[in-house]
This record gives sequence, C-alpha cells and structure tokens, in this order.
Amino acid sequence: MPALHHVGLNSVDPERAIDWYLRLWPSATRTEIDGRPAVASEMYLVFTQVDDPPDGAFDPSLGRPERQSPFWHIGAFLDTTDGDRRLGALGMTHLPLYTGPDGGTVWRSGLTPYAGIVTAEGLSAAEPAAPRPGGFSYVLAPDGVLFELTGGPSTSASLSHVHLFQEEPLCAANWYVETLGMSLPPIRREDGTTAPRPLHDPCEAERGPAGWPSLEPFGTLRQPRAGVVHGNGSMSWYPKQCTVGRCGADHPLVPSKGQVLDHVAFRVVDVDAWHSWLLSRGVTVLETPHTFDRGRAMMIEGPDGLSIELVDGVQGGA
Repeated sequence: MPALHHVGLNSVDPERAIDWYLRLWPSATRTEIDGRPAVASEMYLVFTQVDDPPDGAFDPSLGRPERQSPFWHIGAFLDTTDGDRRLGALGMTHLPLYTGPDGGTVWRSGLTPYAGIVTAEGLSAAEPAAPRPGGFSYVLAPDGVLFELTGGPSTSASLSHVHLFQEEPLCAANWYVETLGMSLPPIRREDGTTAPRPLHDPCEAERGPAGWPSLEPFGTLRQPRAGVVHGNGSMSWYPKQCTVGRCGADHPLVPSKGQVLDHVAFRVVDVDAWHSWLLSRGVTVLETPHTFDRGRAMMIEGPDGLSIELVDGVQGGA
C-alpha cells in the first residue's frame, strides 16, 4: 500500500520557508530530496524555487485562495491548548475562526462558545459550552500556505497532516481504493471489533449545511466527508466550498500543479510497475517514470486535478 512521503511546495524563497517550518516544529531537520531543499519530519516538505509568487496562496480576506485547488491545507497534530502562547513566542499569529454568522471569532476551535460544531440551522438551539482543551487552529506559513494545528491533550505530535477538497468526496475515496490500493476506514462495531468498509455506492451525495468554527464568515461545508487509510496513516477530504451559491459563483477546483501546494507524494515499490498499472486504468500521467533521488518517480493526476507523485528508493518519511 502506498505510504505518505512528502508534500511538494513551490516557493520564492525556500530557505526562508524552511526556517519558518523549523521554528514551528523544532524536531524537524533540514535535508535534501532529489537535490531540492526539504524539511524532514514525519513527512517531508520538498521545495522547488520559483521566480514569482505561486498561485493558490491563502487570502485571509476571502477565507480561501482566490483559485482553489484540491489542497485545503497541510499541518501537524499536537495539543493546541496553549498554542497562542507557543506561537506568540515565535512571532506567529493565529488566523481568526468565526464561531457563527454573528461574526464572533476565536483563535482555536476549543474556545467556541457553543457545544460542538454548530450549523446555520441549529445555531439558535445550540447550548453554550465552556472552553475545552485542544481543537484546531490555523496559521499562515510562507508563500501563503494554510497550515493547520489540530489535537488535544492525548494527541501524539506529528507533522503529517494533509486535508483536501473534492467535488465528490465519496467518489474520490473510491478512486484511491480502486486505483492506488488504499482502503476506506474500517467500520467500528458496537462490541469494539472492526469490519472492512465497502466502497461508497452511490458515491454522489448532497452537501450538508455550513458549520462553524470556520475560516469563512458564512461557515464551512464539512459533509459529505471522506478519506482513506494509506500505508502509514490516513488522509481526509471535504466538499469544495465554492458551490451552492457560496463565494458568489460555483467555482470548479483548479489543478494543483504550479500552485504553492503543488503535489502530494506517496512511497511505493517499483514505480515502473505502477506506471503500467495506472496506464491500464486510464489514469492521466503528468510525468513518466524518471530518476528521482536514489530511485524512480512518476506524477499522475488524481481526482479534480490533484497532482500525485509516486516515488521509490527514497529516504524514509512519515
């Protein structure tokens, strides 16, 4: 099964970007992957230098990039309870999270004044809640990368977090299972045992209501949500946000190639064999197999224009 290896980023100043990530995540180290500067942690961040600011930067005034690719954000798992103190000492500032249509904000979701994630339909009936430990929060990384910090007191710290948007999240999950050999999260029975989860059928689903906390004043669409289990973790995605009259128009997702968050890469065995398999499935190949680091790599296009790199013979990773 493919295992998460790295996220590829475009940057006008990779060294400055790397310095920022190393300040945020002191256990990470500076390295190189295929001759490119990189950050080594539970996953790698691999940087390509570009002359002009890359497309896809998060715009705080919009609560999203102007042109949204399937990438929502990358990030880390950790206890965010005292994140304001930790990040404040580094000169970093959290992005505001709206707690409802009234415009109130908090810096982490655990401080939201309502129990649970409220929706527009249920806001008036939501019960007040005391602040609770942890939750999710966001900071803006160099080049406009949206970076999420999420977790509570029991969370194991790990820089290995990728969240995506999809036009049809459940259909995308099926694609990763059928094409890349990943699996859907297991069904958990009441007695504590698990069972394999079948493919989503049908995989098209209606959008749920917007909810808060959210980076956008009008809330975030979180349903239908889907995801897969890969060789060393899991990856989740949500419905695209500019739909059903939001954002002023129904904007399709744009390809990630060339954006600040350029691609996600998975470690596999035998890239050339994968190339043959993917061609037989009719998958769009963006880069045919070529020498990469100490092995081979290829690039394909996944659902909704996400660039996915497959690599073998490389350094470990997540």
